[in-house]
Amino acid sequence: MAYHIDNAKSVLKKNGKSFYWAGKFLPKEFINRAAELYSFCRILDDIADNGAISSSKDLSSIRSYIKKKTFKDLENIFSIQYPKFLNSSSKKVVLHLIDGLILDQKSILFKKEEELIKYSYHVAGTVGIMMCDALKCDNSNAKSFAIDLGIAMQLTNIARDVLEDAKMGRRYLPGSWVQNISPKEIVLAAKTNDLKKIRIISKGIKKLLILSEQYYLSGERGFAFLPINTRVAISVASGVYREIGVQLENENYNWHNGRQVTSIYKKIQISLFKIIKEIFYIRIKKKHNSKLHNFLENIVDD
Repeated sequence: MAYHIDNAKSVLKKNGKSFYWAGKFLPKEFINRAAELYSFCRILDDIADNGAISSSKDLSSIRSYIKKKTFKDLENIFSIQYPKFLNSSSKKVVLHLIDGLILDQKSILFKKEEELIKYSYHVAGTVGIMMCDALKCDNSNAKSFAIDLGIAMQLTNIARDVLEDAKMGRRYLPGSWVQNISPKEIVLAAKTNDLKKIRIISKGIKKLLILSEQYYLSGERGFAFLPINTRVAISVASGVYREIGVQLENENYNWHNGRQVTSIYKKIQISLFKIIKEIFYIRIKKKHNSKLHNFLENIVDD
């Protein structure tokens, strides 16, 4: 099955607006590879989120095929197109991604920060690793920082979607942060304007975004491993996505009045700032802060 790059770009444009915007700053070769990766991840994500009873079983079947055979079997058996830059060394990372999507088939009620970070690695840190491959950055040190940027973006995503996730029976905010308020209680609090519970969730979101900043800062340090022609785009993507959390903070973590959206004007402002910064700021390669991966030691290194 031939991979239609135009289809991949359409998927990116429709579903990944922040990443599509950042892709405008990538050379054609790399935007094509990034679009292929996004489309592949989106296909797996759609299987996870299609609401079918068989979703978990389908993901497990795909996982089994990848583990035992080759990525080519995804096209032959499941009609799933995959980025051709993925190879046998990519298997572990893709399996980890699917593990996270399988976890999402259950009612999520995280208790501690450790569960949150592990989950964020599975569904987004893995994408950071594969993005390194898409950008032809094979430095192992760079991939540690890429994991952190993926985790940071996922934490932002969780902060933005607290109410939507609660409607699906999911609470990614650790129970220890929010007095174990259930998803049903979160939905009811928003509906009835229960100020006490709204404030509790807001405090949890604040803590979540403070945590995300640690990972954004680490992810940004990893830009030093990228040449300027790809670094600018990743810096823009990071800045635009991070802005969602900034807007939440500016509105006192007001999570129950709808999702935050970054305007085109703000995207332009952030992009100009990031372009200037990456051109004139001298980045030095630094050692990764291993403490950020304390919860991942037995996963990333298995």
